[in-house]
Amino acid sequence: MTTGFSPDGSSIRTAGRRTLLLQGIAVVLTAILILLFVDLSRRYRLLEDGIRENALWSVYQLDRETRALDFQLGLMVQSNAVDKDVLKKLALRYNILYSRIKVLQDSRFESSFRQDPGVQRQMKQVQDQVLAYAPLFDRIDEGYVPRTEELQALLQQVDLLMQNTGDFLIRANNYISTSRADNRDMIIRLESTTAAFLSLLLGSVVYLVVSLRRQLKSVREASRNFELMAEEISEAYKAADAGNRAKSQFMATMGHEIRTPLNAILGTAELLELANLPEDSTNLVRTIHSSGEALLEIINEILDYSKIENGKMELELRSIDLRSLATKTAEIIRGRAGEQGNKLILDIPERLPVPLVRTDPTRLRQVLLNLLSNAVKFTHKGRVTLRLRQFHREGVLHLRFEVEDTGIGIDPAGLAKLFQPFTQVDASISRKYGGTGLGLTICKQIVEKLGGELGVRSEPGQGSLFWMEVPAEAAEMETDAALSMPAADPEAPLTRSNILLVEDNLVNQQVATRFLDRLGQTVTIANNGIEAVAIARAKPFDIILMDMQMPEMDGIEATRRIRAEVVNPAPIIAMTANASDEDRRRCLEAGMVGFESKPITLKRLQAVLAAHLAPARPVHAEANGEAALPSAETRNQEEPEVTFDTARRDELVEVLGEDVYQELVETFFTDAVEIMESLHKAMASEDAILIDRSLHTLKGAAVNIGLNDVADLANSMRDHTPTIAGIESLMDKINAHKRQLVA
Repeated sequence: MTTGFSPDGSSIRTAGRRTLLLQGIAVVLTAILILLFVDLSRRYRLLEDGIRENALWSVYQLDRETRALDFQLGLMVQSNAVDKDVLKKLALRYNILYSRIKVLQDSRFESSFRQDPGVQRQMKQVQDQVLAYAPLFDRIDEGYVPRTEELQALLQQVDLLMQNTGDFLIRANNYISTSRADNRDMIIRLESTTAAFLSLLLGSVVYLVVSLRRQLKSVREASRNFELMAEEISEAYKAADAGNRAKSQFMATMGHEIRTPLNAILGTAELLELANLPEDSTNLVRTIHSSGEALLEIINEILDYSKIENGKMELELRSIDLRSLATKTAEIIRGRAGEQGNKLILDIPERLPVPLVRTDPTRLRQVLLNLLSNAVKFTHKGRVTLRLRQFHREGVLHLRFEVEDTGIGIDPAGLAKLFQPFTQVDASISRKYGGTGLGLTICKQIVEKLGGELGVRSEPGQGSLFWMEVPAEAAEMETDAALSMPAADPEAPLTRSNILLVEDNLVNQQVATRFLDRLGQTVTIANNGIEAVAIARAKPFDIILMDMQMPEMDGIEATRRIRAEVVNPAPIIAMTANASDEDRRRCLEAGMVGFESKPITLKRLQAVLAAHLAPARPVHAEANGEAALPSAETRNQEEPEVTFDTARRDELVEVLGEDVYQELVETFFTDAVEIMESLHKAMASEDAILIDRSLHTLKGAAVNIGLNDVADLANSMRDHTPTIAGIESLMDKINAHKRQLVA
């Protein structure tokens, strides 16, 4: 009989009940067999005791030794021959008899035999009689020779003892025979009972075997069905996983495809806002710009939610300055708050207990910006407060951020739906204020990923207070590019630099070119990665703005080729519609030094250039293989202060002569160009050994001709990893000396 497998699990439950029943039967049978085993063991132990220390045999030996003593004593009395040898034999016989008495005293007979009153009485009588002879035989052992009268009296006593041991032997024999007959009958009955239970056990075992075979067959059937189900689930999982990957790829592709034209829309709108248009046209352009930014915010929220849903959101823990983070976050939202007529208040203690902590500043800033943006959106001519506090809970440092507003507030029914995805408090809010309903859901997911908690208190018409508490660790300050990037000022001119723009989209080329023209930069355009590599090999650039997705060769491969084939390549910044963490990681692994997602604004572009371009033009490899030193016309900073060791110069001139000294100076500046070029290469490849060697060489050469300030600066840079700005400062100082000494 095959038990079918049912998806609802009934067959498994039936098998479980049967197994439980079999277990119960097995327990009962085991208990019965244990009892039988204990009883049998007890009975066989009694028989074993009877064989090992048989009471009848001990009494028989006692009687035999008594008769032997009586016989030996009778011969002595009849022969009237008392000598030491005969007495010694007589004493030996008594000692043997005495030992038999000790055996009876020390033996462990059956309890029923020892406890019988007649046995006890006769045993005591015999023991007393034997022990009464002990003094006389002790004297005989010491050499005493008894008189004939003493021996005759002793013979009479031994005769009486012999009669008592004979009676004792008869009683013991009768008792043991009766006991053995009883035990034999009991064992026969026990054997019958055991046979009955063994038969029952055999039947139970047969039943168990049959039942277990049925159970095994049922389990095998269930196992086959489970295997089929597992295969179906595996196939379904693979299909779901493939669908999930396809969805993620689709979301990434759609994000790129939407961002590309959106970049052109927002860029063109921003350029039009900067143009001298009529007021009504300017208002229309602003509408286009604000609508594009709203669309961009929606796209970002959907992509973030998709990333969280797929479990691909990763944290990047860094050391941050909390005050700086909160201040700069508030500054980002201050303009929008002013447009709503709101006053933005930043409430931070003058002295934070732990000013530097280790957390993910990007995600933390994202949550704060979302909460502040919502507070500003739902508040009109009121106050929005960003509050920061610190406290310890169970020995762990926690950060508490509060965003409080005096806006429209939320009723209890709305609070229940607040953190659900794609949900607004009510339809009217969605129509009036817009939004996907994903912002707070994303914030909650981020805060929980950080190990914290997000909550809200609100009353309709009284405003809302959103709070979050996240754990953090006290830390030392590290470089945080996102926080330390210089603030962009559209009115502040940048040093004119040669910029290579790698972009395949014509509209995006026009927008980026106009942005760069407005920032006073010289732009060269490459339509794809192949052109970018060729142009970068032929001409030096100060910075390269690289798109990722392009025909023929993408930005990742182009970056690798440029870094591998171009001597002293310019910094490469990703400027792409791809905005995922995976894209950022790929760009940085390829050798890019920055990542900016489209659409990019004029202010952000200026901040990028200000962060990655040196104040003066960097050293480039020219066609003749020598690096061109920047001229005074290309500098936008004051001439650096230099000092010269005139005593060293006078010493060299005195020893070598003026002409030879001038040759040394010219040789130093020629070598300095090569050393600085080597230093730039080492910086690009992050070769710490080559960096230190180049600085050491430059230091020694500078000291030789009296440029002590150059030597000191080069030596100080060996104590830590130098920066691009530090290298340029060193080059500026060398150029200043050159203008003085070679003029």
